[in-house]
Amino acid sequence: MALEKVTLQGTYFYRGGQRFLPVGAHWVPAVEALSWAYQWNPESIAADFVKMKDLGFNTVRFDLFWAWFEPRPGDYNPEAFAQLDFLIGLAHQHDIYLHPTLFIGGEVGEAFWDVPWRHGRHPHADPQMLFLQTNHAAELARRYRGEPAILAWDLTDEPPYWIAGSQTTDAMAINWTRLIAGALRRYDSEHILCVGTSMEDVSHGPFRPDLIADEVDFLSAHPYSIYAPGLFPDAMVSERGTYCGAFQTLLSAGAGRPVMIHELGASSAQYTPERVAQFDRTTMYSSLAAGANGFLLWCYTDAAPETYRRAPYLRAPHETQFGLTTWDRQDRPQGDEFRKFSQVVARLDLDGIEPAAAEAAIIVPHEWAQPHGVFSRLGLSGPSVVPYVSTQDGGALAGSPAHEAGDENQWLTGAWLSALILARRAGLKAAFPREYTRWQDYPLLLLPSPLTSTEHNKVHVHTSFWEAARAYVTAGGAVYASVCADAAIPEMENLFGARLEDHFAPQEVAIRFVKPFGDFKVGEVLHYRPGRGGHQHWPALLKVSHGEVLAVDQDGLPALVGQAVGRGKALVCAYPIESYLAHVPGAFDGVEPTYRLYRAFAEWAGVKPLFRSDQPSVEVAGLTGKGRGYAVLANHSPNNVEVVVETSLPVASVRLLTADCSYPLSLQGQSWRMKVSAWNGAICEYTLQPA
Repeated sequence: MALEKVTLQGTYFYRGGQRFLPVGAHWVPAVEALSWAYQWNPESIAADFVKMKDLGFNTVRFDLFWAWFEPRPGDYNPEAFAQLDFLIGLAHQHDIYLHPTLFIGGEVGEAFWDVPWRHGRHPHADPQMLFLQTNHAAELARRYRGEPAILAWDLTDEPPYWIAGSQTTDAMAINWTRLIAGALRRYDSEHILCVGTSMEDVSHGPFRPDLIADEVDFLSAHPYSIYAPGLFPDAMVSERGTYCGAFQTLLSAGAGRPVMIHELGASSAQYTPERVAQFDRTTMYSSLAAGANGFLLWCYTDAAPETYRRAPYLRAPHETQFGLTTWDRQDRPQGDEFRKFSQVVARLDLDGIEPAAAEAAIIVPHEWAQPHGVFSRLGLSGPSVVPYVSTQDGGALAGSPAHEAGDENQWLTGAWLSALILARRAGLKAAFPREYTRWQDYPLLLLPSPLTSTEHNKVHVHTSFWEAARAYVTAGGAVYASVCADAAIPEMENLFGARLEDHFAPQEVAIRFVKPFGDFKVGEVLHYRPGRGGHQHWPALLKVSHGEVLAVDQDGLPALVGQAVGRGKALVCAYPIESYLAHVPGAFDGVEPTYRLYRAFAEWAGVKPLFRSDQPSVEVAGLTGKGRGYAVLANHSPNNVEVVVETSLPVASVRLLTADCSYPLSLQGQSWRMKVSAWNGAICEYTLQPA
């Protein structure tokens, strides 16, 4: 069987007249491991491809070791290219696309697979190293342009290069990506490009999506929530933990490119295989609902026991058992679940389908997205006798160290994540548009603190944003904002009917409703832990003018104030509740009622979600097309549930897709009832009534 050329068509990949989702994993052989290139075992590799096909792979990602392909500067190894040719032959034979990643680089634990002639030079900055890398990429492009077995070139895995990561600036990352992408496109204009970034989006790294989006065709997410305990202070299999893939997909997609889940998984040396399977399948369905266009897990197989006695596995015991299979090609539970998922998504007809538009926008500040030291949106014009410089743009000025805003970034990303989960629990699909894009196209605007703050540039909107927000609400939009002691909103009364008066440090937080709001009755109370001390977690004291007090705090002070402005609505919370939730371990597991506030806000604004379920832990989102589409569900809870799915669409029929068939579900008006097992997902195909 000969593979056909792949292109990108909208969000999804396209081959032979049909869109599809690449599904598979990263391949590292069990016995030869990362020495496979020079411990070449073609029979074992061929057996791996047979097993990968059995698991449902249509794509495999793997490493092209720089030093093996180029043992001396500019001197290429013919044996390495012959091996790649062999893999291409297997790809055609088994109908499995190849997704090679260049310049490895960092791979497995703390290992860095260097080139012997680097001599300490920075691979993202040194002119000679950049020259050699562009030539290396160009050599691959010349040899393999037009090869249909290659799905896409991955410029490298998990940059910045680990050996020089802390020294890599925004400018270095942008320049490196431009050079490597340019070298590939010069000789190979047809293959798709990406950079296999890990947590660069949520960590505000130099390879974050906004800095590389112009040079690539799609973006990458590696949702390893277990390696970000500050952002995910929960069990691996938890409601917040299983939203990591969706969060990264949506945050990265806001930079303007489709997003693939490149690596996903956990080690059976640290978690039971059954727990890993639960994490994988919930995350895959949730990410699919968010718009992810492919799933390549880490990794295909466990390492064989004989590898435990040598690096990198000798130093990284957890890396030995990430496989979908055991080292001798027996299915692990996560392999079983992957096979089922691959069979279900293979049934999707994605022709004319795109992820549904979101109802709510969560703003990404321009200062967070832009490179350090770019002043293009600061309102300055013409020559300046006295130049403007910024203490928060270090690394862009001569002699100044790079400004690392780790704590501030976690403040922002934690609030973003809380807002996303609250929105999904309320039935609202959320997106992450950038501050200077068309966020006004969304009916709801969510601004959790610190977006409303003032001290740290990276985490709040520009002052001029508030004028646009007032115009948006006057024209019919609805804005929700939470504030803290660091908040600053010019002319706040005109928007929210209240202004900032002072701040204070509470010992407890109890928000009691004094007016009915959504399904909140008078007297109902929301409780929160105030979190750590300081302005980030202290509430604001609100002085109410013409707004309506909907809820008060434990001291009887205004906690929720709303008002109608023109044709729209505005709601402000005096407490940074999203930040409170961000710091509470397991905050979203069990009964957490704050989503009802988001749901009440949407109902007050007259916004009805495209899909929603009657169970807050079961999210639903649409993949929509003309006259038909799919509703994708993910159950983020440990309970098997019977759920009622409600839609605002005029549905005519609904069918549940399974691995080998589909069967009809009974419609009751614009809703249907179905079962979703714990930590699992489902896909329903629907058709619409004729217009």
